[in-house]
Amino acid sequence: MTSPPRFLLFDPTGEGWRKVSLPQVAFAGRSNVGKSSLLNSLTGRAGLAHISRTPGRTRGIAFFEVEGKFAFVDLPGYGYAKVSREERESWKILVEKYFSSCRLLRKVYLLVDVRRGPEEEERMLAEYLAALRIPYRWVGTKVDKLKSSERAGAKARFAGPEWLEEGGPPALVSAKTKEGIGLLWGDVRSAFSS
Repeated sequence: MTSPPRFLLFDPTGEGWRKVSLPQVAFAGRSNVGKSSLLNSLTGRAGLAHISRTPGRTRGIAFFEVEGKFAFVDLPGYGYAKVSREERESWKILVEKYFSSCRLLRKVYLLVDVRRGPEEEERMLAEYLAALRIPYRWVGTKVDKLKSSERAGAKARFAGPEWLEEGGPPALVSAKTKEGIGLLWGDVRSAFSS
């Protein structure tokens, strides 16, 4: 029997990964992109990752044990306008320290609201990960909010430059309807088997 997912550690320093001996995949994205909802949907445990009514509340990195074999890493959201520039910079330093130091990190999932598509901050993060040779994949969230006539346009937002095409086609998902969750799970498992 597989052990249920559980909260492991909250790390406000970028050094906490040293206490987690499991291989890891991380989830990154803007503060209102639905990271916590997606983590809860993936693990099948509502409330595992805290969903705040106010975006930008996470002030550190959260680690969750999944199936007793690996860890999901919830990175603080970026791009939230109601925090100071200094605070946004401290989050950047925190996340970069984790990315550049953690040798257990297998892949990063770059979450983007599918209605908006990747923008400058996402591009910069993708280029940073590529420079560190950390595999990543784009995940378009909130696909349930699209009309069927809007889906082709949404997919096209992820086509183009090399920083978009690296990692393969985007996984389009909905934490609400579970669409695409199976595909994303398959990708997560492959990250740990390679």
